[in-house]
Amino acid sequence: MKIRYCHAMLENANDRNKLSSKEYQETDIPENILSILRTNKHFKSSKTFGNEKLGKPIEYEKLIVSSEGKDEKVFEYYNKGIHYMMHGGENEKPIIFQVFAHFMMKDK
Repeated sequence: MKIRYCHAMLENANDRNKLSSKEYQETDIPENILSILRTNKHFKSSKTFGNEKLGKPIEYEKLIVSSEGKDEKVFEYYNKGIHYMMHGGENEKPIIFQVFAHFMMKDK
């Protein structure tokens, strides 16, 4: 498994296409995060989380998961912090927040 990740604060959502990402190998990722990516229903197929209209600048994160012999999965998260504060809790799937927060901290 390979993971590519990027995090940025954007003035315009279209700027997300210009971002570069960091690549992580499976050995760089703790087992609890790998387990979530492999088994959690929210990471079974590409998906977008959050809401890009919650703030300016727009907090944007992208996680690309690729595994040999499988289709690449792309996960985008808009305004993770404010979205979680406004809609957090059990219904907001804190496990998703945990995965993106892990890569954000690793990216620093």
